[in-house]
Formats: sequence, structure tokens, C-alpha cells
Amino acid sequence: MFFNKLGRIKMKIKKPPGLRLIIFVFASIAVLFAVSGYIKNSNREFELSEQTALKHSQSLTVGSFSDLSGGFWSILDKLFTDKEIELATVPVAIGDKYKTYFEDRKYFKLDGTISTTQQRLSDQEKTLGLKLMNIETGETEIIAVNVEITTDGVRISSPDNYQIEIVERENGIRWNYWNTEYRVVKPENTVVIKNNFPREETVSVLKVANGRVIKESKKATTGFLYAPYSDYLHQETIIEFGRGYDEGIVSWAFSILRERGVKSKAFPDKLVADVEALSPRFFERLPLLEQMDFTEFVIDPQKSAERVLVIIGANQENAWAHTCNSSDACGWVQFTPGTYSYMRTSYPAAELIISFREGAADHVNSIMAAILLHDSNLSNLIKRYGGCVAEDPRLEELLDASYNGSPRHVFNSLDITLTDSCDIPSDWGVRLKAETLGFMDKLRYLIENDLP
Repeated sequence: MFFNKLGRIKMKIKKPPGLRLIIFVFASIAVLFAVSGYIKNSNREFELSEQTALKHSQSLTVGSFSDLSGGFWSILDKLFTDKEIELATVPVAIGDKYKTYFEDRKYFKLDGTISTTQQRLSDQEKTLGLKLMNIETGETEIIAVNVEITTDGVRISSPDNYQIEIVERENGIRWNYWNTEYRVVKPENTVVIKNNFPREETVSVLKVANGRVIKESKKATTGFLYAPYSDYLHQETIIEFGRGYDEGIVSWAFSILRERGVKSKAFPDKLVADVEALSPRFFERLPLLEQMDFTEFVIDPQKSAERVLVIIGANQENAWAHTCNSSDACGWVQFTPGTYSYMRTSYPAAELIISFREGAADHVNSIMAAILLHDSNLSNLIKRYGGCVAEDPRLEELLDASYNGSPRHVFNSLDITLTDSCDIPSDWGVRLKAETLGFMDKLRYLIENDLP
């Protein structure tokens, strides 16, 4: 593993012509970033609602800070535009061998206690780029660091005059790849706001063989930019930006399904986008439900919910784009290959992206798939229990339990608890698995607190 030292890249802050112009420019940039990823796949235009745009502008106003010289800067500008090219060009690398390390993970148990279990993990050492920011001046700089692995854990090796540590989350996670939380000890008043993280990809290359040009596939290490969560980024500016982005994506997904004339299976005489029982709020909550760690949720539910919005706000279309769990559930709403394929074949008019990995990573496309899955599960609920289930105030619980676990566990629970009146009781989930019961706890908290 090598170390490539990069010198500091200084930034001069000039006094802007006016705050209104700043807000206008940054809001325009924000909207472009919010939709740019999906435009590449669909070649469609998307306009945020006036309400969403207003929220963005208000966030930008609140998120403008004065530097020591009297100039203004915005955290969103620092995240999305400042020194992005320099960060992207930091040489990144991945070591040849996997090394084993251990971390103590904390898990919430049903008896109300939290247990600690030592987990055996492995990863390759890496060289990656970091974008640092002075929180007093807004000045940013780019450095390269090495990720070193020993049996005691993962540590950051920094250039001279820098000391960067990995922060342990409340659930015990420390090394979390591109979403690792960092603490800058030296220099003072400095935070990490983005990293250029290496990953191996299969790329196509052209070569000449026997006088013919042929295309071959090979492995290549490339970097991608990601803003890891930190306490510093946990501010209302970014939370509101994440909330507005979430709302905009869900609105866009419904609009595309309506434009493509996708019919509902639950209500065959309606378009799926016009089924009143499928509220947009159901799908605005899905990323939070899937990405809130349950142990952290139990410890501090408000912070856990806002943490997800911070990651969305700071990363927009890149949030969880490369994330897959051990069950191969991928993306911000954690679709699995089998379920995604079933949605594609069941609703061909939706024209979901063919590739599972691309489709799960694409926020609009994955929300479209989630809407279709809810419609499919609603159809089965209506067939089994009658149309009244679509009007029950606990419908979101039924659909999310089906989404997280399996419809059969929902059916088994309802068969035991449901009366002839079709009035679903609060303790209906008697046959749900423990993970889904935790999912219900998170959902009820979001509903009660009108989140996101």
C-alpha cells in the first residue's frame, strides 16, 4: 500500500454580490443535483414543486454562514460544488489481500436490553481522498489517506500535520466503508465532509488481436464521491434538503407511473398512481424505515430518523446507490432481485430498469417499484379480506409489514386477530418476525411524529 501525499489546496473566499443571488444560484445547483442522476436514465425533465423549491431556498438561507472576513458561504455549496474535481482526481487504490479485524456490535433485544457481540469482519486496505472543511472559515482542502487494518480494527493513516480518527456509532459500527464517520483531531476546527472511495468495477476496453478490434472486460479500480454522516452535517439545512429531495422523488415516481398508464391490480379500473389508498407519505417514509438502524432507533429515534435525511440531503441520488446487504437487498429502499424481477414482469407498462443493480440504485425507479409492490400486496389483501381493508387506518402497517417480511406472515397474523367487522386491532401482528416487529415500531414513530 502506498501513500500519495497531496499538498493543501487553498480556496480564496470572495465577498458575493448579494445574498439573494447566492440563494438563487445555490438553489438552481441543488435542483440540478437532485435530478441529474435520473435524467441520464430516462431523458425526462422533472420540476420540483413550488413548495419543495421554497424549502430548498429557506434551507440555503439558514445554511449560509459568515466567514472571518465578512463573506458568506453555504454548506451545500461546500458539499456539492467546492473542489469536487480535485477530490475526484485523487488517486485511489485497493490492497490485494483481505485482512481480518474485529468490532463490538450492539444489538437491541426484545427484553429491552442491548447486548454486545464481537463480530469478525474482513476488508482490503485502501487509499482514498477526503475533502476537509474548516468550520469557521468554510475553507476546504483535499488530502489522501490510507486505511490500515489490524486485528484490533481499522485506523486512518494521514499525512504529516493531520490526525483523523474513526468515530464509533452507538450501535458499535466503526468502519462503514464510504459512510464511515470521521473525527479530525488535527488541524482544529476541521471536519470531513466528503470522501472519494475506491471500488472495483468491470469495465469494457478495446484491444487489437490478429488485426481485429475486440472488446474485453476487465476489473478496474475507480473512485466515487460520497458525503459520510457526521454530527457536523446533522443540521437543519441538510435535513430539510433531504426531506425536500425525498418528497420530490416520490412525486416524480407517481407522475411517471401515471404518464405511462400503469394499471392497478388492487383497483383494476384505476391507474396505480390514482389509487387513493396508496398515499405518497407511505413511500416518503420507506427510505427512513429501511435505513434506520434499529438499535440506534431505540436509543434515539429522532436522531436516527434525521440521520437518514442527512445522508439523503448530503448525497442526493448517490445515497445508498452502492449499498447491498448480506441478503442482496440493494438501494435506499432495499429491493431484492427476486421481488424486483417480479415487479418488472407483473407491471410491464411501468418500464422499470432491466438491470436489478441499476434499478435498485436509481431512486425514482426504485420508488416506482415500491409503489407497484404495495399495489400488488394491497390486491392480495383485498382478495382475502375484502375492500374494507383498503380504508383501514392501519393499512400502511399491513403493506410495510408485507414489504419488509412476507405477505404470508401478515395473512397469518390477520387470520388470528381480524374479526368480521374488518376492524384491524392494534396488536394484529402476532405472527410477524422480530425484525418486522421492529419495522412496525419505527413506522409508528414516524407516523406519530409526522416524519419525514
